[in-house]
Amino acid sequence: MTQRLIIIVLSLALGLVSGAFGYSLLSAKRQAKAVATARAEGRADAEKAMADELAALKPVVLTKAVNAEGKPDGIHFGYEYVKPKNAELEPFYKLAHDGDLLHQLPEIKAIDGMLMLPRPIKFVMAECREPNAFYSPERAEVVMCYETMQVLLERGQQLAKDQELGVDYAQKYLAANLRFILLHETGHALIDLLEIPITGREEDAVDQLATTLMQRFAGMNESSRQVSDNLRMASNWFLARSTGAYNLDAYADEHALGEQRYFNLQCLVYGSNPSRYLGIVTEGDLPETRAKTCPAEARRVSKAWLRLLLPHVAPKFEMTEEKANRLFEQRERERNRNVEVPYVR
Repeated sequence: MTQRLIIIVLSLALGLVSGAFGYSLLSAKRQAKAVATARAEGRADAEKAMADELAALKPVVLTKAVNAEGKPDGIHFGYEYVKPKNAELEPFYKLAHDGDLLHQLPEIKAIDGMLMLPRPIKFVMAECREPNAFYSPERAEVVMCYETMQVLLERGQQLAKDQELGVDYAQKYLAANLRFILLHETGHALIDLLEIPITGREEDAVDQLATTLMQRFAGMNESSRQVSDNLRMASNWFLARSTGAYNLDAYADEHALGEQRYFNLQCLVYGSNPSRYLGIVTEGDLPETRAKTCPAEARRVSKAWLRLLLPHVAPKFEMTEEKANRLFEQRERERNRNVEVPYVR
């Protein structure tokens, strides 16, 4: 009798725990989407419509042009270019401001208005008195410092000179790293604003998100090879910032060591398409022992971030995980075709 009573009590306790956990997840999802009341009615019809849509799915590109008339966007980003006081930084302000640089970055452009955020993320380019980039939770701002643009350009110029990489390499290096760094900080913003659960080191998680976004939302004029080149230029910056001599503060830092971040990124690039990026291993940029696990690692990272973000997608862009993957694959095929198909001048 006592044993039976214990079993009954444990069953009730587990039921309460799982119920609380389920309620917590559901509440967060409802709050993020802000459309719970609209879904309360006509659920059966909505599910049937989704099934019909998937059955008749036609190839499309995952952009703001997705046909979803009558369904609202998510929260759009804000942008600001702050004029620097230091005259040396004026060229970087002009580069950013006159070309409206933030609006031109394809990954940020792609996700602007895609998510149901509790408040807008504001992207700011400004003078910081030191090379830096950061996310401010109090202001919900992602800040890129002009000083960082300056050192990135200098790094690109030095690499171009040392390795004879061409006159435009420094600009490509600057652009690739700007994209990665801004997406890295955007990852911090999304984790904060959407209360996304992260069980490991957050810095590693947002490196993974930046990589995933650059692979998924590259410009439609960029081939897969160009995407991997951009990511590898971003990984080079990890090495550039590394001293190679570490103390306890470095080991205890919230960021992984520069060398570790470098190899983690190489692994994600190689793992995304081992046959296409075999050179990363054969040229010695990724040890074979690590490379063996990279395809599975790349799949896990991509799937994890997709599942974490899908519950927060605005009604206009709602889709299943399966449909999202099909759209991403379609987008990649179209990007490669746009770059590779010849035309007559």
